[in-house]
Amino acid sequence: MKVLVTGAAGFLGGYVVEELLTRGYTVVGLDNLTKYGRPARTLPDHERYTSVIGDAADKSLLYELSEDCDHFIANAALIGGVRYMKDLAYDILSTNNHLVGAAAEVGIRRHGEKLRKVTYVSSSMVYEGHSGNGFREGDERVIAPPSTAYGFQKLAVEYYAKAAWSQYGLPYTIVRPFNCVGAGERHAPHTSTSSDEQQRMVRGHVIPDFVERALRRESPFRILGDGNQYRTFTAARDMARGIVLAMESDAAHNEDFNLSGRHGCTIAELARLVWDRINPGEPFALRREEAFPDDVRVRRPDTRKAEKVLGFVADTPLEVMLDEVASWVRETELATVRR
Repeated sequence: MKVLVTGAAGFLGGYVVEELLTRGYTVVGLDNLTKYGRPARTLPDHERYTSVIGDAADKSLLYELSEDCDHFIANAALIGGVRYMKDLAYDILSTNNHLVGAAAEVGIRRHGEKLRKVTYVSSSMVYEGHSGNGFREGDERVIAPPSTAYGFQKLAVEYYAKAAWSQYGLPYTIVRPFNCVGAGERHAPHTSTSSDEQQRMVRGHVIPDFVERALRRESPFRILGDGNQYRTFTAARDMARGIVLAMESDAAHNEDFNLSGRHGCTIAELARLVWDRINPGEPFALRREEAFPDDVRVRRPDTRKAEKVLGFVADTPLEVMLDEVASWVRETELATVRR
């Protein structure tokens, strides 16, 4: 079977492509390389993989590439950490709406041929307004809508999926990743590694940011907010497996799934864990800085639906994830020095 994946050269997209190839699929990967440039991780040179550089909002190109495809994973999006979401709010809203609109329209046109459904990659940020633990599928429709442009747009992704089914009968599956961790995330183009006090985040997401600063032995170690924000973390390979399981499952038609690992901690605990992992035995001190106003206090999803319907459990220990990211960051820094 053949699968079209947009955002294929990105961080999560690369893992999804690898998972699909491992399972025997033929894959067409589309990416315009605007966020990171050339792929941060080398994608397989595989006879069943075709890489295309192009815009996932280009409906004509998407229609051409989706010919004879059984599945379409709509993964392309502008994405990043809290600073990225704040600094590029309009671009995120506008660009991502064009991307999901193109994916849904092409899916509608291809439905009735070989295409079985579109699998849309949403986000845990649809639960931004949740005030408790155990985010459950369906809660996003009864809580306050997200206050960030990114969270609001990802909720719109889900409405696109449901509207295309309601009006045109295009089957869908929605997956919501929670804090994906792995090798491959580079600096977002608007960030830098300067030590300027205004530069509060090095990379887009918390773990690669913490790892890089721990490798530099930053002391005191800066965190945003009081450190009591709670997060669960999911190994990228586990996440890719969950997305592909959702794509494959007939029982996942017109359903939505929280995809998350079982391992979590507070941001302060994470900072200490990263520091001790990289600098064992060295003194550790925290410096708390003002949090971003839209920072979510708790991200602890209920994942029982994914486990029951998809058989998906993500059990990779957090320490294993940290070691993979640390190895990746060391390699990229060494490569930068050699250049």
